[in-house]
Amino acid sequence: MSQLPKGWAENSLGNLVVVERGSSPRPIKNFLTDSDDGVNWIKIGDAKKGQKLLTSTAEKITKEGAMKSRFVDVGDFILSNSMSFGLPYIMGIPGYIHDGWFVFRLPKQISSDYFYYLLSSSYVGAQFNNLAVGGVVKNISGDLVKKAILPLPPLAEQTRIVEKLDEVLAQVDTIKARLDGIPAIIKRFRQSVLAAAVSGKLTEEWRDINTAQDIEKFCSEITDVRKEQYLVTCQKAKLAKSKKPRKPSNIDDKIEPHLDVLDLLPSIPEQWTQKVLSFVTDNYADSIVDGPFGASINVKTDYIDDGVPVIRMVNIRPFQFLRENRKFVSFEKFEGLSRHKINEGDVLFAKVGATTGDCCMYPMNEPIAMLSTTGSCRITVDKQVYNSEFLVIVLNAYRRIFNSITSQVAQPFLNMKTIKSVPIPIPALEEQKEIVRLVDQYFSFADTIEAQVKKAQARVDSLTQSILAKAFRGELVAQDPSDEPADKLLERIAQARIEAEALAKAAKKIEANKKRAAKKASA
Repeated sequence: MSQLPKGWAENSLGNLVVVERGSSPRPIKNFLTDSDDGVNWIKIGDAKKGQKLLTSTAEKITKEGAMKSRFVDVGDFILSNSMSFGLPYIMGIPGYIHDGWFVFRLPKQISSDYFYYLLSSSYVGAQFNNLAVGGVVKNISGDLVKKAILPLPPLAEQTRIVEKLDEVLAQVDTIKARLDGIPAIIKRFRQSVLAAAVSGKLTEEWRDINTAQDIEKFCSEITDVRKEQYLVTCQKAKLAKSKKPRKPSNIDDKIEPHLDVLDLLPSIPEQWTQKVLSFVTDNYADSIVDGPFGASINVKTDYIDDGVPVIRMVNIRPFQFLRENRKFVSFEKFEGLSRHKINEGDVLFAKVGATTGDCCMYPMNEPIAMLSTTGSCRITVDKQVYNSEFLVIVLNAYRRIFNSITSQVAQPFLNMKTIKSVPIPIPALEEQKEIVRLVDQYFSFADTIEAQVKKAQARVDSLTQSILAKAFRGELVAQDPSDEPADKLLERIAQARIEAEALAKAAKKIEANKKRAAKKASA
């Protein structure tokens, strides 16, 4: 600190408090116990970021193990020297610490609350960080941690600083809690928009001013045309004496609505209809297909630095295609697996694991790609019937429905037959476009608020440290000339340390004499 306020002093941590490192009985597993007479064994995992008082432990050790460890009492400070590095906690219970902890024992001339705020500040945290050694996981020795320089105001001013910090930071915490609650509100808002989109509520006014299309008649006519086209294709194949083409899923009468989801489907307007998902796919057999079996692509030999992109489940998120972490295969490898290809505007759907039901569109102007494994599927829609972006809305809105019918083995998964058989709403194509427009509009509004909240959260997070910095520059509360200067506190702390060390030496001497006397008596 460049210039101390009048009446303040500064000194090293090692001169202000007693610093001791924990120790651990080894092997620790031999000393763990569930017995009621076990003592608290304090591990790094027992302390949570933002927690001030440590009041419970997950494990206990035996009293024999405690003799090989370091005792900490209620009110003592502990500080991690690695892992969750540099975070202070006040003991709310007695216990024992291992060598991943320091214990700081405060003299009565230092307010414990002031000391907690001080150790929580970036001013002290930056010193610890600079003194620490190591790369990814930093750690700091007892000798180094003692070198940190701490500002010390008069004791009365410490109390005033704590009272002001309690008041101001409580207000900051209130603001932070309100901001932290907004993302959940935004999430519910998006869910309500999706629910309104697939139930027709979002476009009620649109339907009032637009002529309704006979959607059932339209779907029937489309089916007739598709079947006629397939019949012609089969006849051509027969004349050419070639193999009969596979039937497209959109005219496969064997695909019936999945009965287990019927009660979960939202009600739809009378102007809409409902068909199985396969009905909206394009007019060829592989218009809805999952990826190749795992053995088809050898991740060690087939993946190359550049080529045809391979789209995996990690690239598919709700409404978002992630370009990061893409893999590539050669064009020759792709040609052998071309039925799994992905074109711009295709719909991607995750069907295995925790992300089951996540859905996005493969963006326009992206190169031809392919699916990686059976963990995801690609859907090419018939643009005469369905809008790809509307399908993405529907599938994301139906995520809970899809998850309700997953098969559970090692992890949840959906087979292609199940996916094809889920009924989805079919409004007129123009209404689908209007729904897409409105969802984009509402989601953009939510995105804007979300971005503003993140900026506000960042400002509030930095505000806490700004307030602490102001406090330890002596700018948060007024100095009182009648306060006893801090250098007098330092003198008393130093004197108390000398007396404590003398008492400790005397105690050790008495203990040594007792042991010698006991040894002589037994001889």
